[in-house]
Amino acid sequence: MADVTLSLEEVFQLSLDALTGCGAQKSNAQPVAQSIQSAEADGIRNVGLNYLSHYCEHLRCGKVDGNATPTWQRMAPAVMVADAADGFAHSAFDQVCGEFVEMVRTTGIGSLAIKNSYAAGVIGWYVEILADQGLIALAYANSPPAIAPWGGAKAFFGTNPLAFGVPRKNNPPLIIDQSSSVTAKVNVVHAAQCGEPIPDTWALDKHGKPTVDAKAGLQGSMAPAGGYKGVALAMIVDLLAGGLGGPNMSHSAGSFGDNSGGPPGVGQFFIGIAPEFFGADFNERSESMFTEMCTEEGVRLPGDRRHEYRIKAKSQGVSLPENLYNKLLNYAG
Repeated sequence: MADVTLSLEEVFQLSLDALTGCGAQKSNAQPVAQSIQSAEADGIRNVGLNYLSHYCEHLRCGKVDGNATPTWQRMAPAVMVADAADGFAHSAFDQVCGEFVEMVRTTGIGSLAIKNSYAAGVIGWYVEILADQGLIALAYANSPPAIAPWGGAKAFFGTNPLAFGVPRKNNPPLIIDQSSSVTAKVNVVHAAQCGEPIPDTWALDKHGKPTVDAKAGLQGSMAPAGGYKGVALAMIVDLLAGGLGGPNMSHSAGSFGDNSGGPPGVGQFFIGIAPEFFGADFNERSESMFTEMCTEEGVRLPGDRRHEYRIKAKSQGVSLPENLYNKLLNYAG
């Protein structure tokens, strides 16, 4: 079957049309479509157009409310809490982002908790928006059970990603984006759907043993990154993204992986830092470090490969299987 090539603008429009075609109002769909466009530009298909069908199915079954109206409150001079009202994390963040940036620029450092939201998608997308506005940014997102506590076999913590963004004067922001598991769960889901084996480092079966069978991995748990350190990282993310603001913590959250049950009600937590408040010239010092680091042959900064993908995607577009393209067109009606 032939591939279809789309420009990044067409990726955005296809995503927007599919989301609104499944019941999301345009203001809620736009930030999600932007995040999918960004994922495709970065070469992350499994959380780009491959994940769009999950968004659409969950709009149809009510796991996410496409007509939600996010609200927010200023709880203290440097603290904000937003309620996504069972809608997309993307649109709740979009609603409050301007106020959050202004708060951080006033206070020097600030925090934002989002509660009652749906899957955050690529958590690096959020910190890049903040870094583009000159802020150092950290983001944490909890998710439904996927990682077992160290010594156990039953999934309890989510894959719970975190991201870190650093502004750069003459370059795109430095973005570090990683999950608490060895790989994102969507990669195991995709392998199971395609009937493909997985590396034995990715997942554990229901007995807590490494497996190359993606379906067995989905019945068990995701392997934590760095062993017990990955479990500790998942716990930290859950305490911040799930413990603050009032969303579900991972062990109480509804699944992202099927159409049964209600909204997952998870959360996200952000910290923004205005580096100019701290006296030293942060940009000069960070660039000096990056330059020194990359003097050794073969060393590259986190995210460099994504920037290469972006340049190529901007000029050549992205290719996707025709059956996926047609499936997404059907959602658009």
